[in-house]
Amino acid sequence: MIEVFLAIVCQIGGACHAETIALSPEAAAVAMCESGDRQTLGSLDWGAVNVNRNGTVDQGVFQFNSYWVWNSQDRWIMRPFANRIGMSSDTLFHLWPTPNDAPPRVQVALFEYLWDGGRGWQHWAASRDCWGKYISVGG
Repeated sequence: MIEVFLAIVCQIGGACHAETIALSPEAAAVAMCESGDRQTLGSLDWGAVNVNRNGTVDQGVFQFNSYWVWNSQDRWIMRPFANRIGMSSDTLFHLWPTPNDAPPRVQVALFEYLWDGGRGWQHWAASRDCWGKYISVGG
C-alpha cells in the first residue's frame, strides 16, 4: 500500500492530525495517469475535471465518467456500490452529486470496486499506456 498525505486536519480546540489514505499500487498508478502528472506516482488531483467531446464529464482522481459510472439515472454501478458502503444510491447522490464532491475514501473505494482485482481494468483502458508501465493486468 502507498500512503498519500491529504491534509492537516484540526479539530475544534486545536488538536490536529495528518490525514492520509492508503492506495493500492494499482490505484496510485491509475490516479497518477488519470489526474496526475503522468510521471510521478503519488501525483494526483482529487478534483480533476475533463469535459469529453461527446459531452460527458470525467471527474475525480480516477476520472469517473458522468455517463458510464457516476450516473444517478442509470445506476448499474452506483446502486451496488452504494449498498457496499452502507447507503442507498439516493443517499450517495444526495451527499455527493459528482465524484469531485465525494471524499477521497469514497473515490478510492469506487476505484477498488470497479478495478475488481484487475478484472475491471478496461474502465481505464484509454490510459493503459501510462499505468501499464507500473502494473500488470490480464487482457
